[in-house]
Amino acid sequence: MRRLIGSMGSCGPSVLFGAVIAVSFLYPLARFLLLPLMPDLAPLPGLGAASGLGLSSGALWNTVRLSTEAGLLVIPPGLLVGFLLERRRWRGAGLLSAALWGVFLMPSYLLTMGWQIVVAVPFLADGAAGRLFYGEAGIVALLTVKGLAFSSVAARAGWHAVGADMDAASRVHVPAAWRRAWLTLRLLLPVSGSMFMVQMVAASQDFGIAATLGAQAHMPLVIYAIYQDLSTVPLDFTQAARLSWVLVLLALAALAMQAALARRGMATAGGYRHRPDVVPCGRGMTVLAWFLTVGILLAGVVVPLLALAVQAMGDAGAGDELLIDGEGWRGIGLSLRYAFVSAVFAVLLAALILGGRMRADGSGRVVARMLLWLTSANMAVPGVILGAAYVIAFNGRVLSLYGTPALLILAYAASHLPIAIRFLDAPFAHLHRGLGEAARVHGVSLVRRVERIYVPLLLRRLTWAWGMVFVTLFFELPLSEILYPAGSAPLGVRLLSLDDTLHYGAEARLALVAMGICLAVTAAAIVLVPRLATGSGPERTRGAGNAWKAQTLEQENV
Repeated sequence: MRRLIGSMGSCGPSVLFGAVIAVSFLYPLARFLLLPLMPDLAPLPGLGAASGLGLSSGALWNTVRLSTEAGLLVIPPGLLVGFLLERRRWRGAGLLSAALWGVFLMPSYLLTMGWQIVVAVPFLADGAAGRLFYGEAGIVALLTVKGLAFSSVAARAGWHAVGADMDAASRVHVPAAWRRAWLTLRLLLPVSGSMFMVQMVAASQDFGIAATLGAQAHMPLVIYAIYQDLSTVPLDFTQAARLSWVLVLLALAALAMQAALARRGMATAGGYRHRPDVVPCGRGMTVLAWFLTVGILLAGVVVPLLALAVQAMGDAGAGDELLIDGEGWRGIGLSLRYAFVSAVFAVLLAALILGGRMRADGSGRVVARMLLWLTSANMAVPGVILGAAYVIAFNGRVLSLYGTPALLILAYAASHLPIAIRFLDAPFAHLHRGLGEAARVHGVSLVRRVERIYVPLLLRRLTWAWGMVFVTLFFELPLSEILYPAGSAPLGVRLLSLDDTLHYGAEARLALVAMGICLAVTAAAIVLVPRLATGSGPERTRGAGNAWKAQTLEQENV
């Protein structure tokens, strides 16, 4: 406790950042979740009154069942993807990684819409394919495809943990090939459990699929039931808070279980591990690898985009029907502004939090670690719950921000701060603390250290983190649905409105144009910002190179 108090007293900026995160995350969430027990916490009397009692048993059962099935189904392809990327060398590894990135960046509601267009073909809609798609099988299949991007990351870490030493020992002591394979699978049980937990939470919190395919299939899910309680008259914030407890507790239990499984995996394969051998694929494994890669690429990226393109051109009549209306362009412009500013705030705050661990006296490490834990807990809160919490917390006399763009930007930045921290954690961890300490000893100010040392080394990673957050925020849906200012609907709200009114052609055209604009802005930022910020002159280039060489020498001498 004394160390914590000392750290908080000696690192004022970190405490300030913690206060900002507490106001933007802890205070709204606590006020919303305590609403069933303390209705007076509602800023308006009507918001705390409940119109119904109990929980929706159908939505709860559907959520638990479908998320469990998606968690189990994602394990085999996820382990195979991790094995191919971590243990095998083949020509399609880059394409497989690109396919996973495409699946990760593809909004789930656009993924669903693309497959809806495909299944709407008469000979599919009237047959078994249509019945399966608009039912439990279709929802679980889309959730599984969407979860492959997350599960592959955990799978690669698991395959890396089973290092070369373990493989060599198993070859010596276990002569039978099938027994070695069984031993490897047993060693991968912790990471398989971790993949299951992560996918189960992600599936239970996926709002895009629940709001499109789930609603059209008349299969209620908890995440969409929360949104209905917040958007239909009479508003029932208390019932929404009760349902939110289910998702939050499920996510927290899954995160705790994941941490326990990760510790068990480290204990099982503990000790120093050499990097596993990367060997060429055999003929059979190569065929399987290409089959998996093409399947992920088609199911998660190519087929939905082609379906949107066909729908955009085929559903157009004469005259101006091919044009995007003013509301569509306005939604694109609003999303560009909201996503741009929010991504900048999220990345800057993530950099400041991670930079707190690099203080020369070590005083910022405790507070920075606390902030990291807090932002990790933020991942357990879906956007719908965070949006409802913001409605409750910022709709009174104090901090009256509801209905303003500032609240939406704040919610965007708070919800995507964990993504920025996870992406920047490794670059900041590899940045040697000796660089800043040496410059400080020689009288270099903090501003000059940031400009001459940290920016040249980290700017490219910061720009990539901004691009990833920007792309996901550009198509953000649940927070936008709840918090957007009146008359200023962002892109996601406009797309879902067109989908609800069955204007599939207009929705497809708007989605494709928005994707092109989003990718163009992101690519331009990633390419131009590092060049413009660091310059192309010999002095700036030489400064960055010397800083990198100094960092390398420091790391070698440690």
